[in-house]
Amino acid sequence: MAAAALGISLAQPVTVWEDRALTFSGRLSNGAQKWYISLWQALPGGWVLRGATQSTTGGAYRITYTPTTAIRTTFRTVIGPKFYGAPAMSPAVIGTALDRKIVVTKPAASYVTLTGVAVTGSLVPAEPGREVVLQDRLGNGAWRWLTSVKADAAGRFRLRMPDNFPSSRTVRVVSRGVPAAAVEVSPTAWIVIKAGLNPKVYAVAASMVPKTYRAGCPVGPGSLRLLTMNYWGFDGLVHKGELIVRDAAVQKMIKVWTATFNAKFPIRRMQRVDVFGGSDIRAMAADNTSVFNCRQVTGNPYALSPHSYGHAIDINTVENPYLAANNVWYPSNGLSYRNRSWVRPGMLFTNSTATRSLVGQGYFWGAGWSKPDYQHFQPR
Repeated sequence: MAAAALGISLAQPVTVWEDRALTFSGRLSNGAQKWYISLWQALPGGWVLRGATQSTTGGAYRITYTPTTAIRTTFRTVIGPKFYGAPAMSPAVIGTALDRKIVVTKPAASYVTLTGVAVTGSLVPAEPGREVVLQDRLGNGAWRWLTSVKADAAGRFRLRMPDNFPSSRTVRVVSRGVPAAAVEVSPTAWIVIKAGLNPKVYAVAASMVPKTYRAGCPVGPGSLRLLTMNYWGFDGLVHKGELIVRDAAVQKMIKVWTATFNAKFPIRRMQRVDVFGGSDIRAMAADNTSVFNCRQVTGNPYALSPHSYGHAIDINTVENPYLAANNVWYPSNGLSYRNRSWVRPGMLFTNSTATRSLVGQGYFWGAGWSKPDYQHFQPR
């Protein structure tokens, strides 16, 4: 009786992701141990050796191969170290490694400064906790690290862009904390951030003006609005500011500040006076730009300030000081700006965009008073 032909089996491997091991297993028909088994992959140029092992109990064997890219190709195992002329060859199986990738959500055509611009996307497959890095390309072609985050439980990420200045840049997302051969790089994306005022209007509750409003004030919170918007700082960057204004003055203020923003007129600070405990002196010393504050006139305790009505506005109080009724200049750290012939950033003049815009909206500038108030504008 003729001896059975020598054979070698090969099970279909489970599909994996690239950079993860494909496992090839089978058995020798004769059950021999310690026989040399080699794994081969079919490529356009021929068969390429991908691994080897020795058979174990019952002729079983197991060989792993880790592809570094996505593949779907044919594999065989043979007895011995050579593919051609081997005493036995397994049936062909298909080994598949899926493409591991970083998917970036298509960005909008453009964004506005200080609107929480972010690059979002996901890891495929999901890798919770995997760190990803946002990079932008410099003029010399090098990539610069901007920020990094760890993917959430679903493999998603959100990487905040620096958005406090207008820019157009090419960005990409790169995985981190993996071997160099396993690093994934996303397709590039083009992010455009444009400078814009981005005004938003909100209702005002009494809790929002605890230091600048009290019972008996001529205007209550219900007639006030919180106006948030962007402004150019002295540092050349865009910042977010806020004004508490009379409801009827909102649209005028938006027009004024749109023109002022477009002219890149610098503002030092723009916060509600409640941040300074309702103190006009503290707010002026901080170079704050503000509108509403129900109070007496600084330097004249017998007069109610026009700011109590939510229309009057003070701009860059240090660069534009004022002479009070008591003949004291405020703020004390703005005394050098009494010299209006020495022109410096943030100072207001007749031809300043803010001045012209406010006058165009029916405001009067206090610079013309006998006791000049260079920071102050109020309705005629």
